Amino acid sequence: MENKRYRIVPPLEGVRAASDFMDRIYTEMPADKPDHPSCFEGEWLCEHSPCPVRMVRLRVKTLHHQHLPRLRCPLCLRTLVFRHWLNVVTLQEVTVEPPVKKLSLAPGIKRASRPRKRKSPPGSNGTG
Repeated sequence: MENKRYRIVPPLEGVRAASDFMDRIYTEMPADKPDHPSCFEGEWLCEHSPCPVRMVRLRVKTLHHQHLPRLRCPLCLRTLVFRHWLNVVTLQEVTVEPPVKKLSLAPGIKRASRPRKRKSPPGSNGTG
């Protein structure tokens, strides 16, 4: 399986060609606060164990923000517990160059050798 790598990039703004969006991926990441002041998305949990609803995602306008503490499970009608806000992050795939292999000589071929310079022993002045 091929490992893909992504980097976070700023979202595109303004009128753009559709091809500009082809190599981008949008995902939601948990956050401490919403990224937009008037429309935000969050996750709430239903902690009632017999209830099959586990997680509820809501996109909320600030017009109705006063109802957030009293959200109820759509199935069992018990109070939901806030988990976290979700922020949209734009990702772009990063092409990874395959590692270059070192060239090795075929077996039986020796490298050309050059005479090596020898270091003079310590304490000598280098004259022979």
